[in-house]
Amino acid sequence: MTKHIAIVGGGPAGYVAASHAAAEGAQVTLIDPHPLGGTCLHRGCIPTKTLVEVCNLLEKMRRAESYGLHLSGTVEPDWPAMRAKAGKVIDLLNTGINSLMADRRVVHVQGRGRILDGHRVEVAGHGVIEADAVLICTGSSPILPENFMADRARVVTSDDLLHWDTLPRFLLIVGDGVVACEYAFIMNALGVQVTLVAMGERPLPFIDSDIAAVVQREMRRRGIEFINKCAVESLMAIPDGVVALANDKVVASAERVLVAIGRRPNTHGMGLEEAGVKLGPRGEVVTNGFMQTGLDGLYAVGDVNGRLALAHAASAQARLAVDHALGVECAPLDESVIPWAVFTMPEIGCVGMTEQHAIEKGHAVSAGRFDLRGLGKAQAMSELTGMAKVVTDRVSGRLLGVHIIGAHASDMVHEAAVLLRQGATVHAITQTVHAHPTLSEAIHEAAEDALGQAVHKPMKRKNTHHADALP
Repeated sequence: MTKHIAIVGGGPAGYVAASHAAAEGAQVTLIDPHPLGGTCLHRGCIPTKTLVEVCNLLEKMRRAESYGLHLSGTVEPDWPAMRAKAGKVIDLLNTGINSLMADRRVVHVQGRGRILDGHRVEVAGHGVIEADAVLICTGSSPILPENFMADRARVVTSDDLLHWDTLPRFLLIVGDGVVACEYAFIMNALGVQVTLVAMGERPLPFIDSDIAAVVQREMRRRGIEFINKCAVESLMAIPDGVVALANDKVVASAERVLVAIGRRPNTHGMGLEEAGVKLGPRGEVVTNGFMQTGLDGLYAVGDVNGRLALAHAASAQARLAVDHALGVECAPLDESVIPWAVFTMPEIGCVGMTEQHAIEKGHAVSAGRFDLRGLGKAQAMSELTGMAKVVTDRVSGRLLGVHIIGAHASDMVHEAAVLLRQGATVHAITQTVHAHPTLSEAIHEAAEDALGQAVHKPMKRKNTHHADALP
């Protein structure tokens, strides 16, 4: 008998779950009042990465002479045209998702879903939809505290910024995470004077400290003001802008403010508590390793479960939840080896433990590093900023983490993701011949450095913290 899967939410978790379930022979109903694709497609990953690519091109053109190219006139950003470019990409991908759903015979019900139990969803205007399993894939939304709503025309979240008709001369960003840092670099590249106010000591506090140091150095080099250890308590409108207050003192001011202090799972108003669904302290749906909730037949996938706020993690969770619901043999995801990227300038690609985390876990750590400027390919590209870092266990030789900042870091990191998933040692990298000249040679050199054997670095001596060669 064909099983029926009902999915509430059409973002990277929802539409991937729908596609996968349909491909497995299930009847699928996808419930979402909005165009399919979710935050990632319409307001997050895709439009911001489009802007990043435009900014990267802009910066290359501005230093064309260093490549031996002579451009006549000036190169200036056109914000409306950039927005239009991002819009075209969004429309193209949205059309692709709709075509995919049509091909899979997925029924798209446009409405808001309310969970009655693990097998029933009430949709306004459409009645009650019954299914063998229900997946909650409603994502998350930016947090905007009431005391930050000084002037909603000037105080925005990442959901609003792309709707600006013009750019401000001065922008204040409150936050130190991915969204805050990505937009800091984007706006800076477009000529906006950016001030970033963070609670922590450094930007991106969750990444490896060596990588964060490069980010902070690049901010300083580009003129992005970074104010650390400052907890903004409120925002207050003034005639020509907004000021940020901490301890009743003005700590920064700007024409407009981007609030990027985190996201909240979209669980409000879905009847979850009434249905007996357990929620965590941030409103996230509590799940087990198969994305099951405490209700029979009910799953929660993606940002809404608070496990990993990554679009690709949401998609992987979606496949797992569908397989489990359909009775396909499967195993829980190893979330520790899921790679992730931050599209600062330069970009970052990471997977596994940071050096600090590995030490806290009790590993005898040996870390190898290699600067991109030591690569022939980086010199040829004039992309010299950045490094690769390999974290290993000195005793076992096991690879624990790889962290890269520099051109194409987000693409390079997947070599390491495969090896980490396999439980490989650092020798899997050092004994793999890497093509020359490539940027991936940095990973090979960093791995050799962890062994004290880097060809293109001074030899490590016995007084260094990771001088002992791994087995």
